[in-house]
Amino acid sequence: MENEVGELTISLDEQSREFVQNLASVLEEQRHFVSEEHSSQSSQSERSEQSEIGSTDGPDNPDDIEPIENRVAGTIARADIDGDPDAKVAVFPTRESGLPFLKENEAWGFVRVGSEFDYVAMYVTGDVREVRYIARADEVVAPDEADLMREPLNYKDRAKIAEDKRVVTFETGSLYELEDPIPYESKYPQGLRYTTLGELRNAETTDDML
Repeated sequence: MENEVGELTISLDEQSREFVQNLASVLEEQRHFVSEEHSSQSSQSERSEQSEIGSTDGPDNPDDIEPIENRVAGTIARADIDGDPDAKVAVFPTRESGLPFLKENEAWGFVRVGSEFDYVAMYVTGDVREVRYIARADEVVAPDEADLMREPLNYKDRAKIAEDKRVVTFETGSLYELEDPIPYESKYPQGLRYTTLGELRNAETTDDML
């Protein structure tokens, strides 16, 4: 009888150890799966942001360049921007790599636009994540008609510039860096978005204007 009890105790001990080992193995597999899934989602999110921007600062562009000259007129508080509160503002996203084009040309490209607007605001992505620049729109023209500081192919692979892509030029001296940029909260422009000058003036975060 004692031997049988002893054998039963040993059998239960072995089963317990096997159960714990199996449980640990399952938990490890689940942890590895969750880690891989999170990594995949992060990569997809990064690729999505890159593909949505797709303008002068796309992933196919040449190495980062320095602006030939800085045509930013200065800084301005949003409350001091002249204009009708109902004036239409086109909000474009850009990586920091797109800022040389913006600064040296007083313009933005190469983008598709579907309606007229009065102002252009630039949301800088990456570590910046804020609406940082404002300018008064002048014309929307084909890349070859824009008075750019460099050839379009020096900013972006020419094969990637679709026929319907345009350059938005600004009124001379109207490009300013905001003294009170609008920080990201939960919304940001993944492509062209529209708002009004009044909403841009009063926004505490991007959620208030997008």
